[in-house]
This record gives sequence, structure tokens and C-alpha cells, in this order.
Amino acid sequence: MAGSEKDIKRKIKSINSTHQITKAMELVATSKMKKAVDGAVSLRSYGYLAFQIMAKLSKKATKLHAYFQEREVKNVLVVLFTTDKGLCGGLNTNIAKKFVTLEKQLEEKHKNAKLHFVASGKKGAEFLHRIGKEVDMVFPAFSNNPSFEDILPVAKIALKGFEKGDYDKVVLVYPDFVSTLVQNPVAKTLLPFSLETFEEMMEELGSKFTDVAKPQEKDLDYKLEPSPKYILDNIVPQLTEVQLYQAVLEATASEHSARMVAMQNATKAANDILDDLVLTYNQARQASITAEIAEISSSMAVIA
Repeated sequence: MAGSEKDIKRKIKSINSTHQITKAMELVATSKMKKAVDGAVSLRSYGYLAFQIMAKLSKKATKLHAYFQEREVKNVLVVLFTTDKGLCGGLNTNIAKKFVTLEKQLEEKHKNAKLHFVASGKKGAEFLHRIGKEVDMVFPAFSNNPSFEDILPVAKIALKGFEKGDYDKVVLVYPDFVSTLVQNPVAKTLLPFSLETFEEMMEELGSKFTDVAKPQEKDLDYKLEPSPKYILDNIVPQLTEVQLYQAVLEATASEHSARMVAMQNATKAANDILDDLVLTYNQARQASITAEIAEISSSMAVIA
């Protein structure tokens, strides 16, 4: 019985240490989550209106900019956003499942196309290597309050690659922040941009953008000075980079939210286990004391 008590005390000590770690990680994730969510939400209005402008321009300026021109798809770039670290529930698993679904769709739609991969986050890179994919470039996850400048290396690969003809299509796969408890994996076509792309995005993301930015009711005509080509060459790449930045902010908010919830659940589970172990220990201790009293009583009876 004494050995059993020691084992239980050792388990209590171990679980208590785990509880302290998960509680600390929960507090850290909570702190990071607030800043990440504020960043993602604050850009949604601008991001949606930028999408609107791109959609309207794509109808009338198809021949004026390469980003609006659809061509035969021979090479597809998939940019996969995951985390560097684990302990964030099923976030990375759901992204991996979304990637598998996307890969099948691309193979069916563009049968002769070659897929190229860029991974942001170690977990995504490990997953791609594990399923036998060759990764062109790996970047660290954008986990710590990413700025617009931080995403420029990824943007350069995607945008310049599309302009040069290295890629005929660019797709982003990332977790989209819906709420603290819900992060939906999405696949969004970044290039080429078209009205169809805009409608697909709105269908997949639902009303999260229209809740913060009302669509324009009038079909406006834009007057571009000094020339349409000059304006488009400058504004279209910037608006496209904004879409990439929005995806990074959504992924960052999703990571910290998922980790906070995962650590919160782990802390609660540790508390439940501790309560059970303490009860078991008290029962074992009581049984040991009762056995000792019984032995003493038996000895006294024999002496008497």
C-alpha cells in the first residue's frame, strides 16, 4: 500500500508540473491572440474593398495587366501556411486535409500541370516532405505580430514568378480565423485574379468581409490618370500583396487562438486528473491507516 501511495504522489507531482506548463502557455497564447486577432480584423474592411476594386478592374482591364490574364495552366504554385510549433489542436491537421482536397481538385482541373510548393511554417514543410513533395522554398511561420514587410519575400516569389511565367496560377492554403473556437482551412486563388475568383472567395469566406465593409451598390467607372497602364502597374501588385498579407494575419490569429484553446483544454484535463489522483491518494492513505489500526487491535487482542 505504501508503494501505491508513493506512485500516486509521483503522478500527482508530474501532472501538477504539466498543469503549470499548460497554464503558462495558455496565458502566453491569450496575450498573443488578442494582438493577432485585432490585426486580422482591422485589415478586413480594407482587404474587402481592395478585392472589390480588383474585381471591377478585372472586368475592364484584362489586357492591361498580367495579373488579370488567364492562360493555359502548366505550373501551379501552392503556398501553404502552417505553424512552426505544435500544441495547437487540429489546426495543422485540418490544413493538411484541405491541401489534399485542393491537390485532387487541381489535378482534375489541370491534368498536365506541375505543382510547385512554398511552405510557411515547419509543420507544413514536414507534412509536404512526408507525403513525398519537393518544396521549392521554406519560410518560418509568421507567428509574432507580422508586418507588411515580413511577407514581401513570399510575395516576391509568387508575384514575380507569375509575371515571368514560372507559374500560371497561385493558390494560398491557410487557416481562416472565424472565432476563438473556429478556424476554417481555406484555399484561395491569388493569381490570376478575375470576377470568378472574387465570387469563389466570397462563397468560401461567407459574410466575414461584408460584415465590416458594405459592397458598393453602383457600378462605378474609374478614371485613371496619368494613364491606365501606369496606374495598374503600380496599384494592382500592391492590392495583391494586401490579399497575401490578409491571409498571413488570418493564419496568425488562427494559430494563437487554436493554441490558447488547446492549452485551456489541457489545463482543464490536468485539473480533472489531479482531482481524481488526490481522491485516490486519500482513499489509499485511509485504507493504509485502517489496516494499521486493525493490525494494532489484533495484536492487543492476542496479548490480552
